[in-house]
Amino acid sequence: MIRATTLERILVVLSDFAALSICFALAFWVQFHSGWIADKFDPSKTFNEYWHMGLVLNLGWLLLFTCAGLYRSWLLMSRTHQILRVLRAVALGIVLVIVGLFGAEFVGKVFANSPLSEGYLYGSRFPWIFIYGGLAMMLVAGFRMAIYWCLRGFLRLGYGANNILVLGATEAGQKIADALAKTPARGQRVIGFVDERFQVMDHKFAGYPVLGKYSDLPALVKKHKVSGIIIAHDSASPQEIMRVLVWICELPLHIYIVPELYGVVNGQFKANLVYGFELQELFAFTMPLWQVRVKRILDIVFGAFLGLFSLPVCILAAIAIKLEDRGPVFYSQERIGLYGKPFTVYKFRTMRTDAEKFGAQWATKDDPRITKVGKFLRKTRIDELPQIFCVLKGDMSMVGPRPERAVFIGKLREKIPFYISRLKMKPGLTGWAQVRHHYDTSIEDVQIKLQYDMYYFENMSLLLDFQILVRTVYVVLTGKGAQ
Repeated sequence: MIRATTLERILVVLSDFAALSICFALAFWVQFHSGWIADKFDPSKTFNEYWHMGLVLNLGWLLLFTCAGLYRSWLLMSRTHQILRVLRAVALGIVLVIVGLFGAEFVGKVFANSPLSEGYLYGSRFPWIFIYGGLAMMLVAGFRMAIYWCLRGFLRLGYGANNILVLGATEAGQKIADALAKTPARGQRVIGFVDERFQVMDHKFAGYPVLGKYSDLPALVKKHKVSGIIIAHDSASPQEIMRVLVWICELPLHIYIVPELYGVVNGQFKANLVYGFELQELFAFTMPLWQVRVKRILDIVFGAFLGLFSLPVCILAAIAIKLEDRGPVFYSQERIGLYGKPFTVYKFRTMRTDAEKFGAQWATKDDPRITKVGKFLRKTRIDELPQIFCVLKGDMSMVGPRPERAVFIGKLREKIPFYISRLKMKPGLTGWAQVRHHYDTSIEDVQIKLQYDMYYFENMSLLLDFQILVRTVYVVLTGKGAQ
């Protein structure tokens, strides 16, 4: 079954395209067939001659709407807020249309020092352009409101809702479940409870099944296609909540907490108030969807450029490694990526070939296992360049937390609260933690880097990525900030 959010985006894009197509068709009729614009009246013009221009214009509008964030999920958000966002996007679009139609002529007159006639500034076409914009705003907003009215109707009938688990068979959990059941238009359906105190499965609480214990969460999420979890164990201690979060924060879920418990974790990490409902969302992913897509495009573009640009450096590095000890140039390891997915990472070898004969271990300051060439490669970050292949493949991004090995994640998740939350981000070739702190040599280093990683997660944006890339260039050229 298609979820409401997926169906929403499909229908909204189609409705926007239909609304803009109607606007273009009316604009064509007004310009050439209505006779209202005397100098453009030409009944011999047919729509077949111009439909391709309308297609290009509509695609431009859709791109603008994407950049304006109009294709995120608005189903449960304020309709007034959405209409205002549509108005702002259309106003910007009309400015771009005017610049496209008259910009070159305007600039030409300015450089030629020609006077701008009153007819040019207030010509008969300008009012029609604004009318076109107003009509576009009304149709786009109107079609969207009709779609949301229909989708909310489907949600009230129980179709397309997201599955939710409540952690804690408690009075607070029952209130949340009942409130969501009474407002199905919110699109959240509680399918059951999870609680450590109920050892016998198929137990009922407040009319809902108790599906298992906290340790069963990963299996339950997969089995029931759960999209969100609400922590409602009102008698839980901070330690117990931390233990629960360790089980679930690596999963692709929305994690909510009831207001009574927010004081327990307040100050540990950022939380967002869920719009229209008394829940706090933990580890909320705040990067707009359009920026996520642009980030992936930039990963491919920058990755390909950096790969070609650095090819001579890579060849020299490979020759230097081979000349030093005749060992292999590259080494590969399995690392853990987004939401715990394993992938193979490639790097230039910077240590002796027997560096891990006694098992996996962290590098230390002045580590004797690091070769002379390897020390230089690490200081300049050249050893990381083969990971560009992982970026192009999609396992990594240009910017993100350092990918870690499963053996270390298993140890660190038990020692450092919320360490596993790093798995909610795609690992990166460089990152805020990498340019702010040196290589990990101890648990203390890992804790410091986790703070940087969580700062990046909570403030993730294309602008911050750009700042990190600039700082990375500085680190590579000066060697400062790297070990």
